[in-house]
Amino acid sequence: MRLPSKSYLINVILPLLVGLIALIFYTANGRTPASVPAQPTQRPSVVATADGPPAATAQPATVKGNRNLRLGNPSTAVHDPAQPDNYLIERPQYVLSYNRDHGTPNWVSWQITESDLGDVPRSNVFKSDAALPKGWYQVRTDDYTGTGYDRGHLCPSADRSAPPEENNQATFLLTNIVPQAPDNNRITWEHLEALSRTLVRKGHVLYVIAGVDGDNGTIADGKIQVPGYTWKIIVVMPKGESDITKITADTPVIAVRIPNQLNEKLNDWDGYRVTVADIEAATGYHFFTNLSPDIQQALKTKIDPAPTS
Repeated sequence: MRLPSKSYLINVILPLLVGLIALIFYTANGRTPASVPAQPTQRPSVVATADGPPAATAQPATVKGNRNLRLGNPSTAVHDPAQPDNYLIERPQYVLSYNRDHGTPNWVSWQITESDLGDVPRSNVFKSDAALPKGWYQVRTDDYTGTGYDRGHLCPSADRSAPPEENNQATFLLTNIVPQAPDNNRITWEHLEALSRTLVRKGHVLYVIAGVDGDNGTIADGKIQVPGYTWKIIVVMPKGESDITKITADTPVIAVRIPNQLNEKLNDWDGYRVTVADIEAATGYHFFTNLSPDIQQALKTKIDPAPTS
């Protein structure tokens, strides 16, 4: 057998061996050889939000760090104008899912602590929400005039009465307002709001989600849908606690679903107690998603007596 020449070994075989050794070295150390371009990191596209920095559109927003949504995002609302029936708006005072075609929020979520309650006077100046995406109809205060319905707050004015005044003013933005029958708004709903603040003044922190469902027609030439029901869920934390990891199966929960018919005489809020599961069935939402499944199940299926202390 004829052996390869010395020049063949130097010019052909040796470069192949060097390349093979280099490839083994780079691979063992997690590197990419220069001859193979590294692939760029893929990042989700972003869309500007109504009230803050851009948010990734690749997944539902979780509004990390916002105290008003610690129990979860019940409809997986997103900061995306392409989702006009479930558009997430985040503010320091509350977080909400807005429905452009209904002209109302689907739900509003907020926390109440003693530091939220003060002596700032009620603003009483309802305003269109200029933070809505371009081209969306901005509900006006006179859209409610002469309809028989109150401009009903979901996050109440009195829950944001601590300075600065902007806290109270934010509750009068019309994205936080629904057409509410007078008896519902001024009696049944208001009594439950007052109980909430009484519990807070006794040292409890509350997590609250309020919203609407059903259809009682429209006002403002069809621009605003009148809900058939208003509902509210209140989680009453142990005194001095705000950490949701302290929530147990025994944590008190108040849930109500109240008819919203004009001229209907209503009872006090306690007559409209339901389970959270009942509200889920009516809305299709999923509440308490930041809690463990067993605690979720316990809280959703019970009706507690109203806390008194």
